[in-house]
Amino acid sequence: MTTQPHDENQSDDHQRRNYFTPNQFYCIETLCSPCGVVLAWTKFAKAESPTNILTWLGNIYPIPESRPSYIAIDKACQVVRTAVQSGL
Repeated sequence: MTTQPHDENQSDDHQRRNYFTPNQFYCIETLCSPCGVVLAWTKFAKAESPTNILTWLGNIYPIPESRPSYIAIDKACQVVRTAVQSGL
């Protein structure tokens, strides 16, 4: 089994040994409140890209007034840069 470096594209030529196993997802992203309650979650099939994260957050908080005042995320610099570059 080969390991996939974080956020690198996964090849589509993955061979299955059988069809009794579920499809693989790259990651599951969760949105938690400060007390630890999970508010929302999603599966990213290919990559945890800043664009995917921003699209997901936009679906959760479509109205600007409903958005939290801050979000803590491990890829904050990349997500903020993508948001600024795309005018969000």
